[in-house]
Amino acid sequence: MSTTTSSSTGANQPASTIIVGAGIIGAATALFLAREGVQVTLVDRDQAGRGASSRNAGYISMITRSGGPQLELAQLSRTLYSRLAEELDDFEFRANGALVYYYEEQLPLIEGFVERRQADGLPMEIVDGDRARELCPLLPEEVIGGIHSKSDCYLHPEKFVDSLTAAAVKAGAEVVQADVLDLVVEGGRCVGVRTETGVRRADTVAVTAGSWTAELLAKAGLPFHVLHMRMQMAETAPVEERFGVAAYGPSLFHEYAFVRELPGYDDDIVLHPLQHIMPEVGLLELVCQRADGRLWLGCPIEFVDGPDASPNPTVAGMAQTFGVLGDHVPSLQHIPVERTWGGIAPQTGDGLPVVSGVAALPGLYVGSGHAYGATVGPGSARVLADLVLGRPQEIDIAPFRYDRPAITEGMARAVSLG
Repeated sequence: MSTTTSSSTGANQPASTIIVGAGIIGAATALFLAREGVQVTLVDRDQAGRGASSRNAGYISMITRSGGPQLELAQLSRTLYSRLAEELDDFEFRANGALVYYYEEQLPLIEGFVERRQADGLPMEIVDGDRARELCPLLPEEVIGGIHSKSDCYLHPEKFVDSLTAAAVKAGAEVVQADVLDLVVEGGRCVGVRTETGVRRADTVAVTAGSWTAELLAKAGLPFHVLHMRMQMAETAPVEERFGVAAYGPSLFHEYAFVRELPGYDDDIVLHPLQHIMPEVGLLELVCQRADGRLWLGCPIEFVDGPDASPNPTVAGMAQTFGVLGDHVPSLQHIPVERTWGGIAPQTGDGLPVVSGVAALPGLYVGSGHAYGATVGPGSARVLADLVLGRPQEIDIAPFRYDRPAITEGMARAVSLG
């Protein structure tokens, strides 16, 4: 095992770290640590970023983060995204905001929602139907307005993880494809991992393995209660119309607990009839466009038994995606669908990820439980890297600690993203 060295802050900085899981959080943590001179080994059972991190729409959704810890972590990420877009290989970063389009039925909710979000410090405005169609020309005349959230953005998630990984390797990190079977514990401290090819040792271990984190920690006697969600997407052929916003539909309002508490909220004004028929499927109604003109449509959400559940889209999930979007945005109806896919993501009972050291097992750090990992990925990685380095944090990280009831005891929740 390597010995620790003294960092610029005077704390003990580890000379080596193993990161388990090469998604957004793992790859970004590897980059931040490697840039500080830490010997980083990034281990994943698959090719980097081919789990849930590359199987989503890549939206950095400020508008859906509730005020407080969620939004603070998202804002840290948003700042980092602007920097990373300048430093890394192109990952289709688009900072044109998000548009939540709405119809006459949703009017009772709109003003109160925008006032709440503006009070939380988010820059946004209500636009009329004509302006909404300028921002997203696919929208029909029936759309009477939109909420333009200006700090939102989106990216190509697979390209983002590839860019992070390439930069981490350039900074000195090693990427290893291997299945991590156990944590190695000696003298009450985590000192490495055991893979099918043998034991790897390091001063510290960071587990950023998404839905598989719970299984790995359980083998070390550490509870990690999360729910597991199948999140699904579809991709169409390229279209001529071009737009730079992530366009959300009104069913978005149903997926977030803080919105359902607002005056004027009613399920009947935001849910499509198909959603009443299939209540066990949540839908984050979304259309965004890739650089090549293809559209990504989503995003249905279903709870599953665990990380080994099939990630493949279901009939119900795709029925809602195509049915709701096909009704709300008729211009989508005859565009060929080229592929569909899904991924399994973890959801904590209180809606906050874990980004924390584990007091019961020194040397171990966890960055997991991210149902909205694209939105808070770089921020979570910055927090995790600073924890490993023993450096001060830019935000209050107490809400993201491992040792809290939602994680160690478990909390049930309904189909919801926050």
